[in-house]
Amino acid sequence: MKDKKRRSGKCHNCEQQLTEEQNFCPSCGQSNTDNNVTFWVLIKEFVDNYLGIDSKMAHSFLPFLLRPGKLTNRFQAGQIKHFIHPIRLYFVLSLLYFFVISYLLSGINFSSIDEENNKKFGGTTDLASLVEGDRFRQLSDSVKINLIPDSLRTNYNSISSFKVLYDSLQSNLDKDFLDELEIDVEGVKAPSKSDERFMEKAHRLARDKKVTDAAFMDSISSNFNGDGIMLFSGINKDHFNQQVRKVFENDEGFKGFVLGNLPFMMFILIPLFAGVLKLIYVRRKHLFIKHLVHALHVHAFAYFIYALGLLIMFKLFTPQVFPNMNHETWRGVLAAIMFVGVSTYVYISFLRTYEQGWFKTLFKFNIVGFIYVIFLQIFFYIEVFISFWYY
Repeated sequence: MKDKKRRSGKCHNCEQQLTEEQNFCPSCGQSNTDNNVTFWVLIKEFVDNYLGIDSKMAHSFLPFLLRPGKLTNRFQAGQIKHFIHPIRLYFVLSLLYFFVISYLLSGINFSSIDEENNKKFGGTTDLASLVEGDRFRQLSDSVKINLIPDSLRTNYNSISSFKVLYDSLQSNLDKDFLDELEIDVEGVKAPSKSDERFMEKAHRLARDKKVTDAAFMDSISSNFNGDGIMLFSGINKDHFNQQVRKVFENDEGFKGFVLGNLPFMMFILIPLFAGVLKLIYVRRKHLFIKHLVHALHVHAFAYFIYALGLLIMFKLFTPQVFPNMNHETWRGVLAAIMFVGVSTYVYISFLRTYEQGWFKTLFKFNIVGFIYVIFLQIFFYIEVFISFWYY
């Protein structure tokens, strides 16, 4: 942290005359600091002191973006005077990234997911899916029968059961013809399983203090596979039931709790990533600190690129901004560009930091990436579970 001091010409405690070079009053010992400053000065000093966004950030940003591995090598060489500290750079850009994530997810909760699941169907499907597919199970028999082309159901107008109609078609028509038959389900509305949607019901029961935790779990258990619940018994099962109820009672709060713990989870992964690098490059005799600094730099770059990319994908590539654009296609293209760009940056950073051949570096880069993805998934599931258990 920088030592920012606002000097005064006199001591505000004993009126002793002071110079700007004096840190303390020689008469009474009070610190020589002038606190009568504008709010803007306080904000600027906070940003400079705690985030390091000053001339060092400006001096570091172009080499950080355009010359992978340079800041890591400069730090190892001891040339740190004009460059931002790796931990500060990481914290600044992780703050940006997780702010963007929270901002983009601010309108998503269990209710919006429930509404998404109750939207209209679209496209086409095969005949067997209307019988066996989970997606169409909630449609009534009359709706399913009306989806069958008139030319096929002319001789079966008296049949009111879709399963009976399906069996009849199978016994009288060629199997290959039925397998290739496409049923148009465009615009067919998926009804709720009852007059009250599941999430609405779950929210209402979770907030009803007269309903016990066990009764609440019984009311929603039909919508879930109970295998996971069987892992808990006794006190743990009671706590599990309480936590499930808390999540449904305030799903916005739970989402915020999970998102709030993500930065801590990712920060824990940094030394693990560095440890993998240490293991992969064990014969190079690099100190662990070099791998740690390198891990901070490549993570910071990924945060910056993904933060900007996500904002463009979900705030710029929208029907309101570009009404004639194929938004899903362009979002997919941008996602691919981001992934390839970040991967290329990290690979080049490996090349310049560890100074090995391109093929050997590519091989090690893929091993590190594979192990890291496994760690990422494991830690994410652990983070969600811990957040759920202690919410």
